[in-house]
Amino acid sequence: MCKLNVILACFIPAAVVSAGEWHFMGFENEAIHAVAVHPENPNIIFVSGDNLYKTIEGGWMWDTVAWFPANSMLFHPLNPDTMYATLGAGSYSDGVYKSTDGGNTWNVIHNMMYATSLVIPSFPEGILVAGCKGGGVERSDDGGVTWYSMNDSLDNLNILSLATVSPFDSAPVFLAGTEAGIYCFFTEYWVKTNAAGLTVPSIAVYREYIPVLWAALDGGSWSDGMYKSIDYGLSWEVSEWWVYITDILINSLDSQTVYAADSGWGVMITRNGGTDWNLMNENLGDSVVFCLSQTPADTVHLYAGTSHGLYVYDFCTGIQEVPPHPDRRDVKLKISPNIAYLGSPLGITYWIPPELSERMVSIRLYDISGRLAQVLFEGRTETGWNSLIWDGGSVSGAFLLHLKIGGFNTTKKVVLMR
Repeated sequence: MCKLNVILACFIPAAVVSAGEWHFMGFENEAIHAVAVHPENPNIIFVSGDNLYKTIEGGWMWDTVAWFPANSMLFHPLNPDTMYATLGAGSYSDGVYKSTDGGNTWNVIHNMMYATSLVIPSFPEGILVAGCKGGGVERSDDGGVTWYSMNDSLDNLNILSLATVSPFDSAPVFLAGTEAGIYCFFTEYWVKTNAAGLTVPSIAVYREYIPVLWAALDGGSWSDGMYKSIDYGLSWEVSEWWVYITDILINSLDSQTVYAADSGWGVMITRNGGTDWNLMNENLGDSVVFCLSQTPADTVHLYAGTSHGLYVYDFCTGIQEVPPHPDRRDVKLKISPNIAYLGSPLGITYWIPPELSERMVSIRLYDISGRLAQVLFEGRTETGWNSLIWDGGSVSGAFLLHLKIGGFNTTKKVVLMR
C-alpha cells in the first residue's frame, strides 16, 4: 500500500479578496517605491510612500514609523527583527538607516548622499554593501560601524541596485546595477558584464548559491526588458523585451515563477523560467508600478507599489498559516487526519457562525494552477460544525480546498504525495 503524506497549510487573508486579481490596499495618491514583507510573519509589512509605514495586521491598520521615504528596505538574513533602509532624497539626512526593534525606530549608521540600495550576504556575517548615485559603492565589514570605498574599476558610479551570490566557498560575489549596465565584483575590482548599457533598477536572486539570476534593464529603448543569467551574473541574455521595466522579483519558493513590473504596462508573470510571459493586470487600477514584494512565508500574495497606492494580488496558493484579524467572522475549515493512505477517506469539517446561517456554502477543490478539480459541496447547511467525507481518489500533488460562504472564505492547501 502506498503512503500519502498530507501537508496542510491554512491561509485566511487579512482582507476579504478573491483569487486571481489585484485589490487596492490603501495609500491613495501616494507613490509607493518600496515594499518589504517580513520573511517569517506575513502580517508585518513595510511600505515606503510619503513616509515609512508599518502594519502588524496584514494591512488592516498602519503606523508611521519614520518621517522619511525609503528607497529600499532589507531584513537582516539571519535576524529579521533587524532591518535596514536607504534614504536618498538629496539631503544631509541621506544614508543607510538601521532598526533593531522590528522597524519601529530608525537611526542612521552611515551618511551617504543619494543612497539607493543595500545588500547583506548571509555569510560571512558583518558585511554590508551600499550603493548610491554619484558615489558608487561603499562597504562595511563590521556591521556598519566603519565604511570604505569599493569602486575599483567601476566605470559608472550611479548605482541603482545591488545583489550578492555565493558561487564559491570563499568570499561572496557582488553585482551592481548601474545607469550603464551590470558589473560583477569578485575579490578586488569590478568587471562589466555583457548586459546592455542601460539602467538596471533591479537584480533578483533566488538563492545565493543558485546560478540563475534575473535583472530588469530599462532605458526607454527597444532593448528594455527582463534579462536572465545562468552563471551567477557573469553573462546575460534577454528573456522578454518590455520597455520601461522598473522591477523584477523571483517567487521565493519557486524559481521558475518570476514577476516583472513596468511604469506604464503593469505586471507580467512567467511560470516556466522565462519561456512565456503574460500580463497579470486584472483589477489593477494603476499600471504605473514601481516595485514588487513577496515573502516566503506567504506566497498567496504579491504586493505592488504604484504611483497612486498599494495593491495586492491574491493567488489563493500558499504554505503559511496567517491568523485572522480579530474582527473577522469565525469561518473555520479543518481536514483530518494529517497523514492518510491512498484510498483512505479524509474527513473535512467546517464551522459556520450563526450570523451566516442563510448564506450559500461552497466547498471546492482546485489544483495549484487554479483549475477546478471537484465540487465537494454546494448548498445551505446548519450553523456550527458540519462535516463531509472526501475519499481522495487516486490523485496526487498539490490541491487547494476552498470554503466560501457569502463574502467570506478560507483555503487549505493539501499536498498528497505517493
